[in-house]
Amino acid sequence: MRRKNNITLLWSSLCWLGLCSTLLFSGCTGAKYLKDGETFYTGAEIDFDTHGRRVGRKKALRKDLDAYITPKPNNKLLGMRPGAWFYYVAGEPKKKNGLRGFIKNKLGQPPVLLKNATPERTAKTLAGQLNNEGYFESTVKPEVKTGKTESKVIYHVNLTRPYRLREINFPAGRDSTYAAIFRTLKDESLLAPKQRYDLQRLQAEQERIEKVLKDFGFYYFDDRYLIFEADSTVAERKVDLRLRLEPGIPAKARKIYTLSEVKVFPNYVLAEDSLENASVVTHVNGVTYVEKGNTFRPEIITDVINLKKGDRYSREAQDLTLSHLMGLGVFKFVNIKFTDAGNDSSMLRSNIFLTPLKKKSVRGEVQGVSKSNNFVGPGVTLTFTNRNFLRGAELFQLKLNTAYEVQISKQQQNPLNSFEFGFEASLTIPRFITPIKINYNSRKYLPKTIIKTGFNLQNRVGYYRLSSANAAYGYNWRETVSRTHELYPIDLNFVRTDKRSPAFNELVEQNPVLANSFENQFILGTRYSYTINTQLNETPMQKYEKRPYQTHSFYFNGNVDVAGNLLHTLQDAFNGEKTGSLEIFGLPYSQYVKGDIDFRYYWQFDEHNKIASRLILGAGYAFGNSATLPYVKQFAIGGSNSIRAFPARSVGPGTYNVRTDPNSDELYKGTLFVDQRGDIKLESNVEYRFDIIRMLKGAVFVDAGNIWLWKEDSLRTGGKISSDFLKQLAVGTGFGLRFDFSFFVLRFDTAFPLRQTSGWVTDEIDFGSSSWRGKNLVFNIAIGYPF
Repeated sequence: MRRKNNITLLWSSLCWLGLCSTLLFSGCTGAKYLKDGETFYTGAEIDFDTHGRRVGRKKALRKDLDAYITPKPNNKLLGMRPGAWFYYVAGEPKKKNGLRGFIKNKLGQPPVLLKNATPERTAKTLAGQLNNEGYFESTVKPEVKTGKTESKVIYHVNLTRPYRLREINFPAGRDSTYAAIFRTLKDESLLAPKQRYDLQRLQAEQERIEKVLKDFGFYYFDDRYLIFEADSTVAERKVDLRLRLEPGIPAKARKIYTLSEVKVFPNYVLAEDSLENASVVTHVNGVTYVEKGNTFRPEIITDVINLKKGDRYSREAQDLTLSHLMGLGVFKFVNIKFTDAGNDSSMLRSNIFLTPLKKKSVRGEVQGVSKSNNFVGPGVTLTFTNRNFLRGAELFQLKLNTAYEVQISKQQQNPLNSFEFGFEASLTIPRFITPIKINYNSRKYLPKTIIKTGFNLQNRVGYYRLSSANAAYGYNWRETVSRTHELYPIDLNFVRTDKRSPAFNELVEQNPVLANSFENQFILGTRYSYTINTQLNETPMQKYEKRPYQTHSFYFNGNVDVAGNLLHTLQDAFNGEKTGSLEIFGLPYSQYVKGDIDFRYYWQFDEHNKIASRLILGAGYAFGNSATLPYVKQFAIGGSNSIRAFPARSVGPGTYNVRTDPNSDELYKGTLFVDQRGDIKLESNVEYRFDIIRMLKGAVFVDAGNIWLWKEDSLRTGGKISSDFLKQLAVGTGFGLRFDFSFFVLRFDTAFPLRQTSGWVTDEIDFGSSSWRGKNLVFNIAIGYPF
């Protein structure tokens, strides 16, 4: 009966909400601002008529044609046009930066009317695009349907079957050099028999040929010298293509050029006419290095330049040089200019002008901190940056941070104060520092060697002081634009707790889980990470696509982390039979293996709607010198970037719930130490994202997941993983708003649980109850998207 009453109450609330929203926004349609004869343009439809003929790919063709239909109608919300309404209401602001200017330019959207749609001109554009895609005999006729305040356009397409390629003929060439090059071009061609005729593909082929010829040394060659001739009379719906060179092609475009000189100016200033006066000239690796002062070590610059004296010109070498020099991270501008050597020769001079970034900088940040465990307070971060630390384009950063926080909790009579201080020093070197020399000149992206160390001190006044130190040495390199590797052979962490108060010691004695969490720990590990992000991919055809987004893309990140194995093996070999926990620097060290993956899939319907999904799997196992995983290496779940219907790190393990555990200390049960961790993690998220108006976007989401233990914990009954683990998932749902300012995203999410780890709680949902809302509604404020 209670569930029925809740459903009735929920339905009534939604009805009242809908009615109030309708009354509130009834004027937001903007219709009363329309002039006589004006109607809002609501969009277009494409109607295909094949006259019984079998014509494929109509769905893909509809998407292609839709990109050419302009303008797009105003965004609508619940049948209203809030953007257009704001635009009308704001009128003509006197001040662009005033309130009315903000309403009109940021919240508002210019009304899109039928007169802006130009159906006849758009129909001609669509017919031309059909012709470009091989549907040569197709026609398009527009039909306008007008209501009281709205109009839409239907484009009736008489669609015929497309023409397909039969033969592709490349020129033979006037000499043996050209003949050899064009034979090479045919092997890598984007065109093949039986393909549908597609003008965009022909353009992509022309550009590809230009790049290949430039890699052969034809510096002055241009794709406009390539002409495709199409013959559509050779057979039924067949096309023969013949590629030829434009008559009268300049002699320079038929020459293969060699570099007679490569000069580098590493301190180029736009206001100066010449850098050679009062400069030091050095010849390194076939490059002339011209510098005022002693800013860089010359070999650091010349080693990443692929253009060398005496080499044949190559577009690939030019592009790699640009990528490598920008990859050093010390130059604001990189400009490569080529000039003829003179005397009508086939020689080029190359001048490389480099404008450095400002070497040193200091940045300060003041933050207002608000955490899910009720800690609030101010924080300050200072960052010092040196972009050329040792004259080798090294990036040195020193970060200092301090914060004061106070915890506000109904379960504590006296607020808990916390003071935190930390620093991190890092040195990023744009090359591999390894015992074995690795050649990366043929690779587009420069690798990086990273050395960093840090210290953090956290003082919970009246309870404990926690200090941690870390040091790491590793490498980061990009295989392609979408594939990245990160390897840290050395990753050291040390955590120590001291100045424990009697109250805190008593709390630890009552909770062995906390005792393990705050043990002094030493971790000597190695970790590797591999990332693929197809949103960064670029295909030869991508630049010709009219859609500014990818329909399908994914992200994958996999991590492997191992610690203590090598050290344990060496100590076993020297110490003989093991009689207890092995130590280093007087402390036991951790031995474990851990792995996790993060897979995300994005399906974008159009420019304004997207479904984003994520799956996280992780597991860690301690052995040898360790009984459990280190606290900092265990998994946690819940929070603003995880299951948003539950506080951070509060879910699990298994069916265990610290907030309902009668044996749990009241302080531990509250907001101070709710930090549940486990050995295994499973999490899944699905989020539907949509645009509302301009920078305001919305989302509806469902999150699910949990953590588990390998072994049963007597103080956390139900935490061990079993065959029923899928029945122990926590599930939450909610709605969010995102203010997308381009350079950052401010996110507000409201969520509530559908299922606790012990079972479903949908029958307890009662939005009319303040008690239920207080216990179940979770509000999250965060920067950026959750995934």
